[in-house]
Amino acid sequence: MEFKMEDQHRECLQKNRIFLLSEISLSAVLFANLTESGVITDEHVEKLQNIERNDTTKAAVFEFLSEILPKRGPEAFDLFLKALCESEQRHVAERLNKWLSDDCSEDAGTFERLQDELRTHYNDKLQFIYTMPWLPTEGFSLKETFVQRRLRLTSGDRKGTEVKMDEILASVGEGRNKRILVEGDPAQGKSTLCQALAFAWSQPDEASENIKSFDLVILLHAGDLRGQDSVGGAIKKHLLPIDCGIPSRQLEKLLQEKNVLLIIDAFDEASTENEILHELIEGKRLKHKPLLVTSRPNFLENKQRHFESTFTVEGYNNRERLQHVKQYAEHKNIASAPFESMLEEESIRDLCSNPLNLTLLCLLREEDTQLRITRTALYTEIHRIIRRKAGERMDLTEAEVEESLLRPLYQFAFEAHQKNETVVREKDSKKVQNFQRICEVGYLTNEVIISRLQKEVRFQFTHKTFVEFLTAKHIAEMDREERMNWMRHLRYADYHIRIRGLAIGDYFNVEKNEPILGFLFGLLEEESAELTQMASLVIKETHFSSEPVPMPLHSFLFPISLDSSCEASHQLLRLLAELNVVPPELADVILKRRPPLINIHRGCSVSCRRGMLKLCNLRFQPPIPMNVYLSDSPDEEEKMSFVQKLIECENIEGSKIWIYPRNDTELWNNVRGFRIGQANSVQQVSINCIAIEGIPCEEFSFGNHLSELELNWFTPSHSFFLEAALHKPLTSLQLICCDELDDRCISLIRQLLRNQRNLQRVQLTSSSWKRQHFGFFLADFAQMENLQSLEITLKNSTNEAKRSLEAILKRNKLSKLAIHSSKYSLCLYSVLNDGFSSMSSLRELHLQYVNIIHLPNLRHLDLINFSLLYSTLNDDGIAVLSDVLRSWRNLQQLRIDFDVSVAECSLRKLFKAIAGCHRLQILHFQWLEMADSVVPSVCKMIESLKQLRKFTSYVQRNKSLTEEGFKQLEPIIKRNGLNTDVRQ
Repeated sequence: MEFKMEDQHRECLQKNRIFLLSEISLSAVLFANLTESGVITDEHVEKLQNIERNDTTKAAVFEFLSEILPKRGPEAFDLFLKALCESEQRHVAERLNKWLSDDCSEDAGTFERLQDELRTHYNDKLQFIYTMPWLPTEGFSLKETFVQRRLRLTSGDRKGTEVKMDEILASVGEGRNKRILVEGDPAQGKSTLCQALAFAWSQPDEASENIKSFDLVILLHAGDLRGQDSVGGAIKKHLLPIDCGIPSRQLEKLLQEKNVLLIIDAFDEASTENEILHELIEGKRLKHKPLLVTSRPNFLENKQRHFESTFTVEGYNNRERLQHVKQYAEHKNIASAPFESMLEEESIRDLCSNPLNLTLLCLLREEDTQLRITRTALYTEIHRIIRRKAGERMDLTEAEVEESLLRPLYQFAFEAHQKNETVVREKDSKKVQNFQRICEVGYLTNEVIISRLQKEVRFQFTHKTFVEFLTAKHIAEMDREERMNWMRHLRYADYHIRIRGLAIGDYFNVEKNEPILGFLFGLLEEESAELTQMASLVIKETHFSSEPVPMPLHSFLFPISLDSSCEASHQLLRLLAELNVVPPELADVILKRRPPLINIHRGCSVSCRRGMLKLCNLRFQPPIPMNVYLSDSPDEEEKMSFVQKLIECENIEGSKIWIYPRNDTELWNNVRGFRIGQANSVQQVSINCIAIEGIPCEEFSFGNHLSELELNWFTPSHSFFLEAALHKPLTSLQLICCDELDDRCISLIRQLLRNQRNLQRVQLTSSSWKRQHFGFFLADFAQMENLQSLEITLKNSTNEAKRSLEAILKRNKLSKLAIHSSKYSLCLYSVLNDGFSSMSSLRELHLQYVNIIHLPNLRHLDLINFSLLYSTLNDDGIAVLSDVLRSWRNLQQLRIDFDVSVAECSLRKLFKAIAGCHRLQILHFQWLEMADSVVPSVCKMIESLKQLRKFTSYVQRNKSLTEEGFKQLEPIIKRNGLNTDVRQ
């Protein structure tokens, strides 16, 4: 394998080549030293000696200096100097060392010269924003039209805090390992933000103190680092003129010595084959220099830990939308009224939150007054204008432009997207004769942003979003079978794999495919059969029709994944957002393959919520139940509007809403705004009480139809919730993480339990560290004839409590049981084991800190969902569990925690038993000890589970898995259709 020499050493050999050709002697001693140190091989020696015999010594030296030595690694140069000294050629080594010393010593004006070159470059290249692909020479002034962006912290103690653009640099100090990640959706202004920071630094009289504090600001596109040996080399190639004369070694020295801010834009566009980029992020290079990286979401999941701060770019709010259109009108010197009225249209509200889309909408408003309400419609209309203007310039009909110029361009875009690039390379451009005319259409330009020196001719697409649109155009023109074949090769399940001991970090999120798929759905909206066929594939592969996957940790506590990203199963919703109307043929398919439940939560994207509203127009009978969690939404008004639309929809049953009020006033506003408990609104509610300190108002109440009340982090000061629920027709009452009850609360709970004939589900559980005992309520539960679900924390239960539990179990009406306890007495084990022998109705069971060897009657159950959490699972326990699993033929969800080390033969026995649960869909391991020797059993187990759609394994107990073992495991856990999360 060949390795590259450091940039400054290669430059030294080049600058001193004439001297070296005349002075170096290829003596036997020199060859002996070079081969002994591994700089060259015997084959190299033979090759050089052949050249020397057949040509001249200088020819052989030239071959050695230009073709062999530079490719022998970063240590080769120093070893070469040592070999020169030991072969009586010390004067040559001294000459090279002196050149390096002179080159490295900074003359007094080098830093000032570099600073001036960068500021001049940024001032020349960054003062305009170019958004119109058909007018690459017409830009919007950055100073006059840039709207200051808001960012939201997504990490650390201040998570959720909104900051201004310049404030992300406020805490950066010299000498700190400061890594900043800024993520944002496509065309949300990430590159413009980078441009604004670098341009502000180039204007020292106008810059803020934060940006002005840096001696140097280096702005590079991630692709600029590809093929480079150093950051200095990338600066020299892409930011400095060819005759600047500052050597790369001096650039590297200045980067180390000065207060430098590195800005790397578009990680998502050039993350592959980019070693320097990854070294910068991981702190292996320029560790103590502040680094700001931008990317689309989901591309840096396996490197999040390297960033001290992470931010997301917020979409435009109403004020910023208005500012944007006013500045656009001022730049164009036209009235702003038509654009301001455009903002009032509800149909394009979501599009207006995106800077690029809003600019394109303004351009369309200049052309005509018809609004486009989807992203596809917007880009299709822009494309139509580009095609028309190109035809006018080239004296061609639009049909001729489409056939001879645009279709080859679609192919170029498709090929570029396959490589995750936004450029067409010169060798590819020669495939068509009229490529220059293709460039004149307006989508391509041969000016690469932030680059003065180009060694190869490349043609840049104006924005990645346009590449995605043109790629979708190419796919839309494929025949049906070719298009479906392309879709079948996509991945429809997420995976996240991080094994620190092996330095393995790999991930995939299905949302990466959706920019293309969204455009494709929109483009084929009129082709009902093709659209339905594509949607049917998405429905099948993403398990749209299945019940949502719960959180792997504490899923019995929190049935909705509150902090997760938008699920893979929501992909259809996100794609429906690109349709103006769902065609009848597609609607029929969705109605037949409807999901049993949909969870909408704060991780759901805008397009996901738009798609949900599309479902509202379909006639579901009965209506689809829907859970909504939209806490911490940056736009309270928008959140309220969305939920109210869902509530009003007859085809959606707003079954439950999660609210996380930040204070008493917000609690009252949410309860009143969502009309919680009223007949025509949502009747099930979960409230996080942690930030609520008192009664919001004397009149606090729920509607008379409240059917479910869930309270998280309940304390005695929150008893007003229980009072408000009295005399309501509750079917479910849940107090979660409840660590304290006073007499008043106990009395109110007993009133609710005794007065509720319809109550079917009760949960009284404390936090894991407090272990509050609620066994004294068991006597009340025993009187509830309709109790079907019981979740309770028990500790040192009395005989009376055990008798009550025994009565509840023997009644055989429970479909769900969860026991939270850290201490099981033999009597409690006996009650549970005896009860299990006759509980034919039980389908869901969750046990904490239990020793399963005392519960052999588990085999009599017919469970669908089972969790064994924080439990003593030794070899004997695994033998019992394996026997039990073989009897559960209908099991669909399984979680096992491995609290202690177990023998590998026991694990193989367990995996074989799990492999027999052929209906299993969700499998979660915690603290699994996975050595190479058990990997084949794990692989065989997963291969046997054909219906498995979610596999997670968290916190492996040791580091016994090697790279060889992982190679066997990797293709199995990455199989298409399987959502995988493996973390060590």
